[in-house]
Amino acid sequence: MKKTAFFLFVLCCIFHVLPTHAQENDIVKRSDLWRNPDKYLPTQAVRMFGLINQAMNEFTPTIGESTERKLALYLFDAMLHETKYDDSEALFQFADARMEHLMEILKQPAKKGLYIYKVYNDGFIARTKSVTIAFDIVRGKSKGRDIVNEKYIRQIVDQCDVLFLSHNHGDHVDKLTVDLFCQAGKPVIAPKNILKNNDKITHLSGDQRIDEKIKLKNGQKLQVAIFPGHQDKLVNNLYVVTTPEKKVVAQIGDQSNNEDMQWIAKLNQEITRPDALIVNCWTSPLKELVDGFNPKLVVSGHENEMGHTINHRESFWLSFQDMKLIGRDYVIMGWGEGFRCK
Repeated sequence: MKKTAFFLFVLCCIFHVLPTHAQENDIVKRSDLWRNPDKYLPTQAVRMFGLINQAMNEFTPTIGESTERKLALYLFDAMLHETKYDDSEALFQFADARMEHLMEILKQPAKKGLYIYKVYNDGFIARTKSVTIAFDIVRGKSKGRDIVNEKYIRQIVDQCDVLFLSHNHGDHVDKLTVDLFCQAGKPVIAPKNILKNNDKITHLSGDQRIDEKIKLKNGQKLQVAIFPGHQDKLVNNLYVVTTPEKKVVAQIGDQSNNEDMQWIAKLNQEITRPDALIVNCWTSPLKELVDGFNPKLVVSGHENEMGHTINHRESFWLSFQDMKLIGRDYVIMGWGEGFRCK
């Protein structure tokens, strides 16, 4: 029944029964496209991005895979791996629409449990009733333009209590985001090589596990374990954060280092089992790393980073393929989506 509803939904969008975008109400004359072939693909892009946006809102993230979700996210891949759209108005309007959706779902109270929200790329928010935690939030760039508009970054900072940064790469660290958290008097936790001259950042990294209690502006405290990971040779903090409700979320940035696997493989022996583990979709070996944390749920990240070439933008279809092999519950989200963990 659900699949039938999805295909009806697709047909409705194509024939304009549902408005899928601000420009979807514009009637396009075929003869205009005949006379102006350069207008065809940009016009079609508006329809495609609009359809993706509507499908993501209608068929929200679920554990595992469904035909509806795969259709929406595979189309997402197709549009974002075609570089002719990298500086298109359709792309930036789509990004705004996704952030508007995120702002709406963030307004809904987190009454019970753990909620995970994907912003863009590997930027995530974890939320319980008492705390809201940000990881690697950036604006992102495509052809020099912001993917996530500054006004949405400001709203995210207003909503969040703390920012964790995993490693010193531009698709994980955004000076604007850091400055806004610092100006708001909210903690920023990062390795020592990130914005070293900013004394408002709590710089924590080393060769051994670090345990810290982070006091938040709202009076709550987080228990944080920081592990010395790496992306190749670059320091990459692995965070295991426990909220006042005893919910545990782990985030690993761009962890990718075979030597680290010797201790990561045994990590589940010294940490509380995470309710959610946020992983970079391209890490290797994926299954062994996930098994090391032994999480209740795996959340895939880093798909469709627009600053990368298409062979390393990473795609949802590859994430579905790889996550299916880990033998655990997983969820794959696009920009501006959220999921309530069990």
